[in-house]
Amino acid sequence: MHTRYTAEGTVTPSCSKSHITYVVNIDDKITNLNIDFSYEPKCLDDMEISKHLIQGCLNTYCKDVNSYNQEDWKAYLPLKNLLTLSIDGPDGFRGAAHRLVNHQQISISKESATYGFIKGDMLPGRWIITISVHAVVTDHCTYKLHVWEGESRDEDMDTL
Repeated sequence: MHTRYTAEGTVTPSCSKSHITYVVNIDDKITNLNIDFSYEPKCLDDMEISKHLIQGCLNTYCKDVNSYNQEDWKAYLPLKNLLTLSIDGPDGFRGAAHRLVNHQQISISKESATYGFIKGDMLPGRWIITISVHAVVTDHCTYKLHVWEGESRDEDMDTL
């Protein structure tokens, strides 16, 4: 395993609907690129805050505020943070993982790629990893990103 990049950060509700971009410069030919991405917490556990957020959205986005029962907000539980990944290589778009899980492992090589990504030549140059911060419903949400080349997986993401 050869680590190419590591990053970690914290986002808050004000970061919702934004993007964080990391550029990984690969100067030599590689056979594959692996990405381990995780964030936490996944869910908002506070029922009162959840109720307030959901009812606020219902009031904003429902055409007729009186068309829903006061207890309908419970149908939207649990509220979840959502951060997703997109990758662009030197030759353009290589895929996106807009999945609901908060821990993802992605691998791209000439012969294969994780579902949602495009296999192909592993060119030297700028590889761009974009974290799309769709929603942060907790006070804060921390993330970790580890990019490496090689077959072995770093078993301990906590070392970042």
